[in-house]
Amino acid sequence: MEVIKILGQANPKSTSEYLYIVPEGKGCVISSLNILNMDIYDSIIDIQIGSIENIDNNTEITYVEYGMLIYGKCSSQRLKGATLAAGDIVLVRTNTDFISFSLFGSEFDQNFSYEGDGGGGDYGYGY
Repeated sequence: MEVIKILGQANPKSTSEYLYIVPEGKGCVISSLNILNMDIYDSIIDIQIGSIENIDNNTEITYVEYGMLIYGKCSSQRLKGATLAAGDIVLVRTNTDFISFSLFGSEFDQNFSYEGDGGGGDYGYGY
């Protein structure tokens, strides 16, 4: 069953924070990641997505945004349509205390059957 919701919200205060971890047995489609700079000064953000192993051990391949400039009193949207599997994470980082992140999307059961698989469950990939 699909559940549409706020997946995560954070104000990381000049550090890294796990914004969202896909729960066990679930998948996720991100509709958007909204980023808001509440300060009058420009700020820098980083966004990483992927499995915890990739982010911890292969940081160079997990960045979606690196050193992205967010102008003062401005907002931006990212990650539209990104699809994540159980255990995947979204990590955000900023150089200021005035950045707010809001992640929106749909969670769905990863193990479901469809008519053509004989009831065996195809984990939602449709083949």
